[in-house]
Amino acid sequence: RNHHAHLMMTTRAVTADGLSDKTAIERENKWLLARDLPSSQAQLRDIRQRWEQMANEHLARAGLEIRIDHRSHMERGLEIEPSDHLGVHATQMERSGQVVARARIDGETARRNAELIREKPEQVLSVITGEKSVFDRRDVARALHRAIDGAEAFQAAFASVMASPALVELQGERRGADGRIVEAARYSTREMVEVECGMVLSAARLSEAREHGVAERHVEASLAARPFLSAEQHEAVRCLTGGEGISVVVGLAGAGKSTMLSAARDAWERAGYSVHGAALSGKAAEGLEQSSGIASRTLASWEAGWSAGRGELGKGDVFVIDEAGMVSSRQLASFIGAAEKAGAKIVLVGDPEQLQPIQAGAAFRAVAEGVGFAELAQVRRQAEGWQRQASQEFARHRTQDGLAAYADRGAVRFAETRDEAIDAIVRDVGRDMRERPDGSRLVLAHRRVDVRELNAAIREARQVAGELARGEDAGERRFMTNDGERAFVAGDRVIFLENNRELGVKNGMLGVVSEVSEGRLSARLDGAEGPGRGREVGVSLAEYAAIDHGYATTIHKSQGATVDRAYVLASEGMDRHLSYVAMTRHREEARLYAGRDQFADLRALSARLSRSGAKETTLDYAERRGLAAEFGVRSDIEVSREAQGRAPAADGDRAVAVRERGDGRRGDSQAREHDVEGASPSARTRLEDDTAAAVARQQALIHEAKLAFYKSQGAAKAREAFQQAEARRGEEAARLRAEAERQQERQRQEEVDREQAPRQHFRSPGPGG
Repeated sequence: RNHHAHLMMTTRAVTADGLSDKTAIERENKWLLARDLPSSQAQLRDIRQRWEQMANEHLARAGLEIRIDHRSHMERGLEIEPSDHLGVHATQMERSGQVVARARIDGETARRNAELIREKPEQVLSVITGEKSVFDRRDVARALHRAIDGAEAFQAAFASVMASPALVELQGERRGADGRIVEAARYSTREMVEVECGMVLSAARLSEAREHGVAERHVEASLAARPFLSAEQHEAVRCLTGGEGISVVVGLAGAGKSTMLSAARDAWERAGYSVHGAALSGKAAEGLEQSSGIASRTLASWEAGWSAGRGELGKGDVFVIDEAGMVSSRQLASFIGAAEKAGAKIVLVGDPEQLQPIQAGAAFRAVAEGVGFAELAQVRRQAEGWQRQASQEFARHRTQDGLAAYADRGAVRFAETRDEAIDAIVRDVGRDMRERPDGSRLVLAHRRVDVRELNAAIREARQVAGELARGEDAGERRFMTNDGERAFVAGDRVIFLENNRELGVKNGMLGVVSEVSEGRLSARLDGAEGPGRGREVGVSLAEYAAIDHGYATTIHKSQGATVDRAYVLASEGMDRHLSYVAMTRHREEARLYAGRDQFADLRALSARLSRSGAKETTLDYAERRGLAAEFGVRSDIEVSREAQGRAPAADGDRAVAVRERGDGRRGDSQAREHDVEGASPSARTRLEDDTAAAVARQQALIHEAKLAFYKSQGAAKAREAFQQAEARRGEEAARLRAEAERQQERQRQEEVDREQAPRQHFRSPGPGG
């Protein structure tokens, strides 16, 4: 099938006087350009880009790695033709048994694609690395399946792609003693490796520069004005205000990154630097600006300005990227390269253990490993000491220990079903809103469908309790939003879901409805004083329909938020990164709710929420493939058994590695897989949970050693691209090329045979002919 989307939108509002004036997208370009408005083509590109962002965000929430790209294949430099779809009517005809000339519709496209892939197999690799840096043979097969048809053509194309000089094998296939595959081979492309290695090399050069130092008197004045800062926040400020062209701060959730950045911004400005901020999402950019005083925009906005020749960086600039752990390799490489070219300083702040980047790579982690970082590990957000300790457990991959701390205090609550868990959240949130109306709170879920259900249930409960008016006579009004019809009334919680400069709202901002009328509502945004205590915003739903009830929101949108209390609904798609974010948003209290129809008990819940969703970079395989010596880059840290039983090595020790991280752990995992196959369903569940828990503990130990190692590392020394990597795969590539040639020869011979068959029959009639 060809899965695709059609976007339908209204272009005019229906008023009492008929249709409203034409919207900008309906106007001719001459009219638009005369008023300094974007052309219709530019508006369409913007719509496609916004659809890409929305779709990819929901794919990430669903735990899927696949991503879409709003650009056409031509814009991406791809010659592969996207496969045509039959359309709804042709599909219905086919399903009802009628003959549909599918070959006439897309067979020619498939044939041209097959020929192109034989000639330029790197085209397929470009499609794959738009979604992930590191991939396996199954990813290649999926990409080919979307472009060509027919078993023989598929096999020939697959062989061509796997034999392409652009392909780099990062890790060979591993098999157990019984010959079964223990771990699939992992690949990337030369271009992707060059992007990620080039990014680290550029960061290394910046880290060796000494042109951006801040005089000690300015740093001292900034710190003296903030006597509440901790010792590690002082250290982080001094790290950021050093002379290096790049500085990195890894801060755990709630460790005071924003407060520290405010002090650093003050010191930079005292020294005469211009400080600029950026983040992937509008909400994160707004949060950075409010908390640190650094004027901020989205990364996409900066890129658009630079492409138009506006707002380019200079030597007197400091460029701060917050929530850098969510930025893809290509995008972060672009910004680091721009800073190096301009002679500006770039500062990366984030936590690689929180939400993962939507596109390819885990760039922030790779850069932090390469140049070293200051760490904010003392959690300050939570009021209780045990909660701060639990936050550190979540950050260190010890999700089980973090959950156990909350379970021991009755903050992990099981209901018989998911629906009953939602009912429990509704009751507890309602009580909280009545008892502490001035307090702040978040209701969090991973899936959008759960958020929608929580919003409806909490709102209904408030209406039943008389806290919200019900019915048109009482002032309730219904509006058509981007997600369907919604009713709003004064007192409703509301969330804004798109950036809008005219309104001054960013994606993810929350508020309280103050007034509603026909086609319009006003809301007071959340502010420092509490919910609905900020500035007022008036919204015409005909012009801005990206609005919804804001009692509950996704975990993804909550990253960077701080509230008094958090209520979290567990679901099967969650991993340790989502759990970490969800369970560290609060100051006073967090509760986790789960249904036994999804999680039998605390052990099952902990095992599921401990899974890793971390993305890989090509640098994760640098040591294994011998690239470290060639690049001076190391990121694949391995821990000896002796080291596993004690605390992390001191800074100078550089955790010693032996190769048991791969063979030993994976051998244990393979043995467990054999045990699971022959076990009963209940025993199988326990074994799977135990396996997940064991892997999580191993990852925690490895993470501890990594931290000690990274802190002791200076900037990575590097010289040139790895030229010998492809030599290691030369024999395999030659074999695959030979196979591809044989496949092509067989196809050509079959085509010749088919062409000649009718003529042979004519010349050699059978008896009696």
